[in-house]
Parts: sequence; structure tokens; C-alpha cells
Amino acid sequence: MDVYSGAVKEQITHYVLPQENANKTDVRWIRLTNKDGIGLLAVGMPLLSASAWPYTMQDLGNAKHINELPQRDTITVNLDYKQMGIGGDDGWTPKARAHPEYRLPAKPYSYSFRLRPYHPQMGDVKEIARRSFPSEK
Repeated sequence: MDVYSGAVKEQITHYVLPQENANKTDVRWIRLTNKDGIGLLAVGMPLLSASAWPYTMQDLGNAKHINELPQRDTITVNLDYKQMGIGGDDGWTPKARAHPEYRLPAKPYSYSFRLRPYHPQMGDVKEIARRSFPSEK
């Protein structure tokens, strides 16, 4: 368990073939802010997976090489329940599968999270993330 911090661009991995990356698992909360510390706070109920990129999912799908990824003025944020592994022990075996412990069986899933604006004057983000909304039990 850790607290990750830094610019979105510092969290991503530049794979030769562009693909989803920078995912953090078992996330209690994620705060994305501008240079003034103003932004958005997402709190998992209880946990989620999260990633953020300086490009879109469509950009990833269209790019064949990392130099084809545009640097956007916006950030794409993915808030997921979980992500399944995409391959086994190697990348060259046809139909290599992720080990069973990294697979998600085909079944209905549901998850919840709260979104709220964040401003540094609100106080410590860890304390804010622990607070419940009045309608929560």
C-alpha cells in the first residue's frame, strides 16, 4: 500500500505499442488537481482501480507507436472495479492466458465510488476521503 503522487505524465509507461497503462489497484481514493491544487476527488466504496492519461482511449487505439500519441490539454481518467491481466508468462505463445488469480470470470459486476470537487482549503485529503455523505449509512 502506498500513496502515489506526481504529474499524470510521470505515472504513464511509454510502451512501444501504445496501450492502457498507469493503472493503480486497490485504490481507496484518487485526487486529480491542477497546479493550484483544485480538482476532483474520487473515493472507492470500498476500493477501485484508477488510471489517468494525457490522451484519450481513442488516441491509444489509433496510435501504432508512442510518438503518435498526442499530448492533450485534458486528462482521461478511468475508474474501474478491477482489470484482468492480458497475458501469461510470455508474449509470444499463441493464446497465452493470464494465470487464474489474475482473471476476472465472466459474470455481472458492480462497484461504487463517490466524486466530489476538491480545493486545498477543504483540508487534508485523507480526512475528506474518509467522510461520509449525509445520506450514507
